[in-house]
Amino acid sequence: MTQTNPSVSKPPPVAQGPIVCPLCPLMCDDVSVSKDGELIANSCPIVDQFNASRPRQNRLPAEGVRLPSTEPLRIVTTGVDLATARQLTDWQSQGKVHVELETDASLHALQQTISRDGIVSATLADVATHADMVWMIGGITEAWPRLPEKLRRPGGDDCVPSHSNCSADDLANLSALLHVIGASEDDHGLESTGTTDAAGDFGSLARRWKSAKYAAVIVGPNAFMPGEESISATMLCRIIRAQNTDARCVLMTLDSGATLRSVSMWKTNTSPDSTITSSSLQSFDIRIGSPLKRDSRPATLQIGGIDPGPDTASSYQASSTAGLDRPGMSIRGDGSVSLPLLSSTESRHPTPCEIIDRLLQKN
Repeated sequence: MTQTNPSVSKPPPVAQGPIVCPLCPLMCDDVSVSKDGELIANSCPIVDQFNASRPRQNRLPAEGVRLPSTEPLRIVTTGVDLATARQLTDWQSQGKVHVELETDASLHALQQTISRDGIVSATLADVATHADMVWMIGGITEAWPRLPEKLRRPGGDDCVPSHSNCSADDLANLSALLHVIGASEDDHGLESTGTTDAAGDFGSLARRWKSAKYAAVIVGPNAFMPGEESISATMLCRIIRAQNTDARCVLMTLDSGATLRSVSMWKTNTSPDSTITSSSLQSFDIRIGSPLKRDSRPATLQIGGIDPGPDTASSYQASSTAGLDRPGMSIRGDGSVSLPLLSSTESRHPTPCEIIDRLLQKN
């Protein structure tokens, strides 16, 4: 009879078949893994970039990483898995670290507006199933490339009206057009009130919006003009609330920091601080995961993600990724569900928290 040694830990479960992809807050659940360990996700550029970056190699100084001896260490991330979020929140409560979420200025303004005023929101599944009009604002296809595919629109992506960004004037005009059409007694609201196609795209959008029984607005990064983020977010939320008097109208966005934000609220009743890309010249001690943009503020050490080079991270140390190299759990960016992440490959790299713990002990 063969006896097993209980002190030897079992290897983590390895995913069979499709996995939940942890690389963006959309968290697609139909991604497969090749025999070589590469992800296959319908030509998703985020996945392609990640595959091209492997194998990941450490880029560390011979004398080791030197961080400030004074606590707390300043840590920035766009988002982490559940276990990492719990540990970071505990360390912050103990005064060992200060964690900030790197976010886009437009999405940050939108989150602040929603926290202050509230909004009628919906999940991606609800929008894909029930919405008969979807309007996308911002760099959605760059940030979440497969989101239009998930909407399952009849006629394909071309049937989804979209704008790369909107100014405060654009939103004011849209609000006026919606009011004009709503006040008209016939189906030709713009023409009957003397407003013509000079309204352009927003005139067409307003017509489609008022004829919809369920309209959804999806907001992505860079949705609003620089310097107008706060007023534009407020105006958009007011438009959405106003349209709910006649039909259902919802707002949806994806938050890559949803897991860390939720854990912080559960454990401390506070939300982590947010930092806007390039809003300051101040740098961070540690970055967990890839930077949000090429012009993100630099860090002394980046842990995990794709090595951005010495201009953005003085040093780089590879780490395991929940959902790829180790099991874990994360909240989807629309806040709809907590998804289990199974490991699809074996990794020799430590977790981000193991690396940070060693640095804290050294300091």
